[in-house]
Amino acid sequence: MMIVKISKTEFVGPFNMKKTLESDQCPSDIWSIEGNKYKAFIKIGGKWKLVWIWEDANNLFVKTQSNMFKEIKEKLLYHFWHDYNLLEFYRKYKRDKYISKIVEFCKGVRVMRDLDINYRIIEAILTQNSSVKQIRNMESCLRKYYGNGYSFNLKKIANASEKELQQKCKVGYRARYIINAAKKILSGELDIEQIKRTSSEGARKLLLKINGIGPKVADIILLYGFGKSDAFPMDVWLKRALIREYFGNKKVSDNKLREFALNYFGQHAGIAHLYMFYYERKLRCLENRRLFHQI
Repeated sequence: MMIVKISKTEFVGPFNMKKTLESDQCPSDIWSIEGNKYKAFIKIGGKWKLVWIWEDANNLFVKTQSNMFKEIKEKLLYHFWHDYNLLEFYRKYKRDKYISKIVEFCKGVRVMRDLDINYRIIEAILTQNSSVKQIRNMESCLRKYYGNGYSFNLKKIANASEKELQQKCKVGYRARYIINAAKKILSGELDIEQIKRTSSEGARKLLLKINGIGPKVADIILLYGFGKSDAFPMDVWLKRALIREYFGNKKVSDNKLREFALNYFGQHAGIAHLYMFYYERKLRCLENRRLFHQI
């Protein structure tokens, strides 16, 4: 095994690996914890390799059987979006009391980018009306039965029947959408390169043409799959927070909430989404624990 280190000075702004991997953002799903280390299988030099990572205050440590350190480093820096300027986000919203409070709670959490866009598209569809636990169970089954254990095989998914997917992976009504998306990617109708080149709004329109990809799923794909930092995936946690913090608990449509978020946060919409999602969920868990101990 080879152990190398990546200095945290490679990151624009702070980086807390533990918080980032435990933020329940979609790309963190490939990592599992064992002791004080995290492990995942990553494709290096065309082969899947087990990679272990851990950290101290100044460095990210990487252990793997591969000696292709340059590729490993490049992939991990991309994965943890090292060149995203977190400090700029912190400075820009320091007068926003809500965001400032969240930043203190989440400091060092970075938006991650997937190393496999096809994987992101399929898994994003699984997020429809699902809890984090349900998503992880479904994607784990897909990797096992319709992949190599590490990622999905689009041809296997495209050739599967809805009933088969439902029985083996408990994906429910999402089966037809997963099969459809796999076919669209394989045929080129869902053009990955075109989406990369297109603005976020233009790319969103292209994704929304695919049956089974709605607004939230499209934004998840844009942020975590394509690294479009101005995407703002909207879920129930964010809706509640936006209405409470910026609209005085008044009833507001989803479209108006999204328009506000995109205009207010701009190129930082993606990180704002993640920080709000992480903070609101963790805060609610802490509140529930306190209530439980008071009973």
